[in-house]
Amino acid sequence: MKERVDLVIKAGYVITMGSRGVIRRGAIAVRNGVIVEVGTAESIDSRYRGEEVVDRGRDSIAMPGLVDCHTHTQQLLLRSAISDELLALPPIWTKLLVPFESRLSRRLAYISSLASAAAMARSGTTFFIEAGGPYPDAVAQVAEEVGIKAAVTPSFYNVLEGRVVEEESRVRERLLAVRGLRGRYARPWCSVRQVMMVTPRLLEEVAEVCRDGAYSGLTMHLAEYQGEVDYTLTAAGLRPLEYVERLGLLDLGKPVVLAHGVYVSPHEARVLARRRNVSVCWCPTVDSWLMGLHWLGLRYVDTLFGVGSDGGAFSELDLLHEVKVARAVAKALSVSISYTKTVLTPAEILAAATGAGGRVVGEKVGVLEPGYAADVVVLDGRRLHGALVYSPIEAVVNFMDGRDVIDVFVDGAPTVLGGSLVRVDGDRVVEKLLDAKSEVEPVITELLREVKKGFFTPGSS
Repeated sequence: MKERVDLVIKAGYVITMGSRGVIRRGAIAVRNGVIVEVGTAESIDSRYRGEEVVDRGRDSIAMPGLVDCHTHTQQLLLRSAISDELLALPPIWTKLLVPFESRLSRRLAYISSLASAAAMARSGTTFFIEAGGPYPDAVAQVAEEVGIKAAVTPSFYNVLEGRVVEEESRVRERLLAVRGLRGRYARPWCSVRQVMMVTPRLLEEVAEVCRDGAYSGLTMHLAEYQGEVDYTLTAAGLRPLEYVERLGLLDLGKPVVLAHGVYVSPHEARVLARRRNVSVCWCPTVDSWLMGLHWLGLRYVDTLFGVGSDGGAFSELDLLHEVKVARAVAKALSVSISYTKTVLTPAEILAAATGAGGRVVGEKVGVLEPGYAADVVVLDGRRLHGALVYSPIEAVVNFMDGRDVIDVFVDGAPTVLGGSLVRVDGDRVVEKLLDAKSEVEPVITELLREVKKGFFTPGSS
């Protein structure tokens, strides 16, 4: 007698990102949100009876869900407002991005997070790490509504432009408050917005607070700005990674995700290579725009890393697009410096984009094997721009993008089916976003006026 399972997903190719490699004409058996077995469709059919069967045909590809390790869901409403002139702000986050977030109402923040989560899910992301916004409860809410796993954390800072703007106790209270936001999809995380934006005493408290088992991990912007390196060298005689290591922020016994991590010395790179719970989140598009070529393109040390979008203000929130940017940047760097054309293979960058077997987030995701969460994306290999001819991994990394996503399952439950969001109405989300324009445009206009008056007027200070 066949064993009953809740769901069987069949595809022309199953990219397991695990020991089974790529299975041609494969299938995945799922029970209670967990993968029971992966194998050929014939072998799965012989052993299991699915209450539901999804079969997208011989040219489809099933693979682990994508993990966006760094995104700002409450910045999407800045989309198309950031010009090259504004990109040159030193730095743009304290001059524009953080002030914009602080002016959002909760309703606008919710709409921004909803549109972000919906766009990520529609493009194949099943897990994202929020960098820290003013309304973490809105992020937790949309995670439950859309059906996408989310690391939820507050905007943790109390220094802006060198001035203390908030009492340390209030910032700590915000961090403690997110412990109550755990849900089916939401996970409370700790965060540090940036070491230059937190008073030293408050920064020292983060490690103590984050060891609490209520938090699943810690994320922080680190080594993203030359001025940050100068700051920690001046304040402590240490580079940014060395500084947070001394404070104990890398020794939490849980995942630590360092967003950007561009300005890392060879010594710091070796420190990262030794720490298997610490990862760098490479945001290929934004890092290229704001910081330059990323040293991860050389891969001269075996560093745990993931891929992030950095939010809808700059990107399409499509990680399959980001991996193409990463490949181009890596090849440009390695070919220019050492004339090496084999750095950052498709398999390596796909592993990073799926959370490196779950090590980036500390959960059993990113691999299609028994015992792992049934976070599965199915792609269509029959479209002209990315038609699958030979290698499914090469096709996904080099040719396919979010437009090719047919189905998305999170813990075995459908978030996207047949190209449409299941739990929320995608068209209605767009309507909400566009309806918010009349409210957000004056906010952006006033903010840009202040920014330009302060930084682009001759003689201004």
